[in-house]
Amino acid sequence: MASFNDEWLAAIIGPLLPVGALQRVQSDELSRQPLWERVLDARLLPEREILEALAERCRLPIADLTQTDSHSRDALPEALARRYKVVPLSVTDALLIVATANPFDVGAEQALAFATGREVRMALASPPRIREKLDELYGKPGNDGTVADLLQDMDGLEGAALVEDAEDQETELLAAEASSRPIIKLVDVLLADGIMSRASDIHIESGEQSVVVRYRIDGVLRQAMTIPRKAGVPLISRIKIMSGMDIADRLRPQDGRARVAQSNGAPVDLRISTLPATHGEKVVIRILNTQQTNLALPALGLYPEEQAQIQRLLDHKEGVILCTGPTGSGKTTTLYACIRQIQGEGINIITVEDPVEYRLGRNIVQVQTNEKQGLTFAAALRSILRQDPDVVLVGEIRDLETAQIAVQASLTGHLVLSTLHTNDAPNTVTRLVDMGLEAFKIGAALRGVIAQRLMRNLCPVCRAPQPSSELPSRVLRFIPEGAKLWKAVGCGQCTQTGYRGRFSIVEILEMSAELERLVGTNATANRIAEAAREGGMLSLFHCGLRHVLDGHTSVDELLRVADIPAEATPSARNLGDTVLAVATAPAPIPVTPPSVAPAGSALLDDLELLDDDGPVSLTGGAPLAARATILLVEDEDTLRRVMRDLLEQEGYTICEARDGAEALEQVDRHNPDLVLLDLNLPNVDGYTVLAQLRSRPATADLPVVVLSARGDEDNEVRVLRLGATDFLTKPFRPRALAARLEATLGRNRS
Repeated sequence: MASFNDEWLAAIIGPLLPVGALQRVQSDELSRQPLWERVLDARLLPEREILEALAERCRLPIADLTQTDSHSRDALPEALARRYKVVPLSVTDALLIVATANPFDVGAEQALAFATGREVRMALASPPRIREKLDELYGKPGNDGTVADLLQDMDGLEGAALVEDAEDQETELLAAEASSRPIIKLVDVLLADGIMSRASDIHIESGEQSVVVRYRIDGVLRQAMTIPRKAGVPLISRIKIMSGMDIADRLRPQDGRARVAQSNGAPVDLRISTLPATHGEKVVIRILNTQQTNLALPALGLYPEEQAQIQRLLDHKEGVILCTGPTGSGKTTTLYACIRQIQGEGINIITVEDPVEYRLGRNIVQVQTNEKQGLTFAAALRSILRQDPDVVLVGEIRDLETAQIAVQASLTGHLVLSTLHTNDAPNTVTRLVDMGLEAFKIGAALRGVIAQRLMRNLCPVCRAPQPSSELPSRVLRFIPEGAKLWKAVGCGQCTQTGYRGRFSIVEILEMSAELERLVGTNATANRIAEAAREGGMLSLFHCGLRHVLDGHTSVDELLRVADIPAEATPSARNLGDTVLAVATAPAPIPVTPPSVAPAGSALLDDLELLDDDGPVSLTGGAPLAARATILLVEDEDTLRRVMRDLLEQEGYTICEARDGAEALEQVDRHNPDLVLLDLNLPNVDGYTVLAQLRSRPATADLPVVVLSARGDEDNEVRVLRLGATDFLTKPFRPRALAARLEATLGRNRS
C-alpha cells in the first residue's frame, strides 16, 4: 500500500514525546514511511496512546476491528478500500462507518460517499492494523490466480469491473465468448485503475520482454504496471473488440470508440488508437470522463479579469476567435466552456469535430467528420452555413480551404470558434498567412486569440515552502523580494507527485484598431506581440508567474510549461511585486506597473483601511466585540498581523493559527466564538479544517467565516456545502468584514 502524508500527526503527538525525539524521526530523509509508522517502529509511543491522542483531538472513536462483517465488506469494493486505506466496519442503507488512520482525508470521505451512496463516518485505527484487516477481509494480493498473477501488485482491482457498449452483434458475441478468460479481468482492471487514477490517457506499449502500461495524469506520463508479454496480444485484441476494430489487422493503424460503465453506473467514453510498432501494436486509450471534467469557464482556473476578457470576445456577434496551443493543452475543453457560456434556446450553435469528445446537450448540434465518406471539415462547414447558424465551432483549422470558409463565414455575420496549432497568440496571425490567407481578411475577421497551456496544481496537503536559494539563477530576476514560494513534495493524496489537478494559463490577444491595422499590413509576429503587450496582454510565462506567486503551483512547473522570455515587458519583478501586494488575490495588472510600496503598506491600501474623512471604525463599538473570541487562521504573517490589529481595536479577543493543524488545536484550547478561516493553508488546508469542525459534535455549530482569494461560484458553493457560515473574497473592505462578523455573531447568540 502506498504511503500517505501524515505530518499533521506531529502537532498531536509532539507534546507526548521526549525532547528531540520527534525531530530525529522527522529528519530521517531515507524513510518513505508515514510518520505514524516511523514513530511505531522507533517505539517512541505505544499504538494505543497515539490513537487516544488522535481521538481526543478529532473527537472520533477508536475502531474495533474485530466487529467487521461480510455485509460491510460487500458494501465497499476492495479497490476503494485499498486505495483510500480504510476498513469497512458497519453499513446500513444510509450509513457507512470505516476505520482510517488519516481522519483529515476529506477526499477519501467524499469519494466513498459518492461510490456507495451513503453517509460516511470515520473511526480511528493504525496503518499496520488497517493493512492486516484489509488482507483478512479481501485476501492478500496475488491469491486470485488469474488477474493478480498477471498484475502482481494491483491490489485486487479486479472487482471494479466495467461493461462495454457494443453495437455490432458479432463483436458482442466475441466479447461474450471471451468473458470467461482472465484477460477480460485484466482489461477491466486496467481501465478501472486508469479512471480512478484520474488518467487522461492509458498507453499500452509492447516491448521485447514485456508490455508496459503508462498513465498520463495531469499531463505527465507515469508507468503504472508491467504485464507479461504473453498477455500483450490478447490484451490488445480484447481492447480492439470493445472498440469495434479488426482484430486480425495488425499492420495498419486503426481508430475506434467504446463506452464503459463504472461500478456506480456512470458512463465513461473511450477513444482508442492503435499503431503498428517493432514489437507489436501500441495502443493509446483516451479517457473522456464527463464526471471529472467541468466544461465551464470558472472551472478552468482563470483569474477573474481573464474570464472577463474571454467573455468580451464571446460578446461579439461575428468574427473569428481562435484557441491555440500544442496537443494536450486543453484547447477543446476551453472551446467547449466558451460554447457552454453562450449556450441558450435563442442561439443556433453547430459544431464540426474530429472526433466529438463530449456531448454538449440541448440546443447544440454536433457533427463528426468522416473523411472516408467525404465529410471533411471544409465540406461540413459549407453545409453548416446553410443551416442558419449563429455560432459555429470548427474543431481545428487544418488547411487553407477550411480557413477560407471560416473567415468567409465570420465576415457574413457568424461567430466562428476554432483551434490552431501555434506556440503563442501573436504567431497565430503569421500561421494563417503562411496557410495562404490574405492579411487584410485576417485583420477584418479576427476578434481575438487565446493561447494556452495547462499547469499542475500543487498538492495542498504536502507542498512545502521553497527558499529562493533553491531557484535557478535565470529565474531569480523575475521573483520579487519577500515572495513566498512553494515546491512539490509528494504524498499519498497526490500519488507521490506533489501535484493534483490542472488549471489553464492563457495569453489573450484582443484585437484593437491598432492591431487590426498591423495585421492587415502583414506586420511581423514580434511587432504584433509588442503592440499587444502595450495594450495589456500578458505572456504565458507572466500569467504562470502570477499563479506561482499566489501559491497555486511551483517554479519548476512554470519552467516545464513556459519558456523564459528574453526580456520582461511589463517588468517581471514589478509584476511579481504587484501580485504579492494583493495578498494572494487575483487582480488586473496594469501595463505600466506602479512603484512597489512596502508589503505592509500595500496590504493596508488593499484592505482600504482609511476613508477620505479620516479613521474608519469597523463596528462602531458593537457590544458583541467585547465578549467575542475570534480564532484568526491565516498563513500570511503580514496580513494576519494587520487583521489582528484591526479586530483588537474593536474589542475582539484574538487567537491565531498559521496552518490547519494548529487551527484545530487552537479551537480545542480557546473554544472561540467564531473562526475566521483562510482556505489556502500549508499542510492541512482550510477545506479540511472546515470539514473536521463540522464532523465534531462540539464544533458542529461553531460559526466559520471563510476567506478566499478565489471568488468563483464553484469554490463558494463547495465551501458553503462543507458547512461554512459565510464566505468573503479577498481583497475585502474592513467594513464588509466587520458587518459579516457582527451579523454572524449576532445570529449565533440570538
